[in-house]
Amino acid sequence: MPAASDREGSPMLGGSRRQRDPALWAALLGRDDRRRQQAARTIRALEQDRWYARQLVDALPALQPWQRIKAGDALSLLGDIRFSPPFFLPEMIPVPAGVAILGSPDYPDELPVHAVETSAFALAQYPVTQLAYAVFVAETRHRSPRGWRRGQPDPLRRNAPVVHVSARDAESYCGWLSDQTGHTYRLPTEAEWVLAARGDGERRVFPWGNTFDASQVNAWDDTTGGQLCAVGLFPEGRGPYGHDDLAGNVLEWCSSLCWPYPYRPGDGREDPLTNTEARVVHGGSWRSRPSSLRCAARQAELPTDSFDVAGFRLARDA
Repeated sequence: MPAASDREGSPMLGGSRRQRDPALWAALLGRDDRRRQQAARTIRALEQDRWYARQLVDALPALQPWQRIKAGDALSLLGDIRFSPPFFLPEMIPVPAGVAILGSPDYPDELPVHAVETSAFALAQYPVTQLAYAVFVAETRHRSPRGWRRGQPDPLRRNAPVVHVSARDAESYCGWLSDQTGHTYRLPTEAEWVLAARGDGERRVFPWGNTFDASQVNAWDDTTGGQLCAVGLFPEGRGPYGHDDLAGNVLEWCSSLCWPYPYRPGDGREDPLTNTEARVVHGGSWRSRPSSLRCAARQAELPTDSFDVAGFRLARDA
């Protein structure tokens, strides 16, 4: 059992409660990555990494957008307490059966607006992180994403969504994880993704509502600096069922082929064996403007291609 001074939220010797060191806290949330890394090393040496990580998670709602991104970097360095070994998976949030409203009148490729009955399923609270994907790479010797060194991501980005992965890479990860856990993981269909983002029978523009707010999403904005960040730093932007980051940070691969609407699940678009037809990606990224962050916005990409703005999220049958 750890000493009283090591337990989260416990009193220190003499009865006083643990306090943040002002210099360490400022370094964790400052703009200097070198100082942040030095502070994280000091905190780990003091065996206070979990306590400071909890402090960072709890402080997120009060931080400015750019500070949240730095807090995410600090969490990566300290060890993000939201994820646990061996697979570092997010919570799988149930999505009840409902009606997904696909499309919008805003763009021709989003017409016609139509309703699709969708069965219950579960969708991960966050996209797959780089740390989770690194376990897969280490176990299978699968190709590492671009920019990794010796099969490992940047220490500042371990809790950020994995990027530079194709739909085929994502499906390989899902197959491996299914074998390891006994649960069948997969990519969501387009209808499932839209249902999770909009809600049952709803036509909301963004996952959080109908009005764009830059403080609720990691998208192209002068305040965030325009960069990939850790998952789950903008809880105000959650969708109707509690999923984070359905808009912004990374585009997300779906299993569906990007065929014209109306969406009909039995017409072959959900049997994507070909590498020559584009898949649907949804959600926009850190490089996106508001129009691309809408729930209805869809993009077509070949399943063998990979990008620095595209990742994926796990789905599972109910």
